[in-house]
Amino acid sequence: MSEKITAVQAYINEVMASLPEVKTKKEHNLKSGESLWSLAKQELGGKKVSNKEVQEYMLLIAKINGLNTIEKMNGLHVNDKIYLPDKINTSAEKNGMNKEKSPLEKSVEYIINLLKNDKTAQVQKANLSLENSHYHIFRDKKYPNGFISKTSPVLSFTLDKNEQIVKLSLDDINDILKLRYDYDMDKNGKTFLREYPYRTVGQISKEDKEILFNEIKRLHGEYKKNPKTYY
Repeated sequence: MSEKITAVQAYINEVMASLPEVKTKKEHNLKSGESLWSLAKQELGGKKVSNKEVQEYMLLIAKINGLNTIEKMNGLHVNDKIYLPDKINTSAEKNGMNKEKSPLEKSVEYIINLLKNDKTAQVQKANLSLENSHYHIFRDKKYPNGFISKTSPVLSFTLDKNEQIVKLSLDDINDILKLRYDYDMDKNGKTFLREYPYRTVGQISKEDKEILFNEIKRLHGEYKKNPKTYY
């Protein structure tokens, strides 16, 4: 069984995946009183930068040094040699070239492809008394021992009285929370991690949101021809 990823580690992974490529690096020997945070602030020019900018640059420094956990970042000592960004591939950052997709983007891409291509994907209504209507999308899943589940969850979604999607829940491709969906997404594509502290992890593009929502609506249209309720 894979180890559960904490909310903090999931955030670190998410930010690091979105950071630009560093073209060249410069060496730096840690001095007494220095930290990745203070170095990041110093490199960005000090007082006029926001904490958010310092945090992201700190994680960029951590990334190029292979410090991908809090424990590794806090494990540095005086006189340790680390690398600082010298030249950043700003053109790649600006144009999105060579930028690795975030776990959220990969998850949405995976689900879109599944909804488009998996002929077993189907909508069932949740057996709940709610002001809005809540639904699940399931698919068939075959396990290594040959067992086939007809109710392997893909996502759940909620429709308002006008049958517009107001919320959906889905998993990260790394299955962060194991026993429940990892993310909640609102009608605008803003996405939150479903674990305390409940925080924003990203915003999917308008294009991906439109494709995802259209696929859900298509399957909901098929459901309406032959309604099923999930108990």
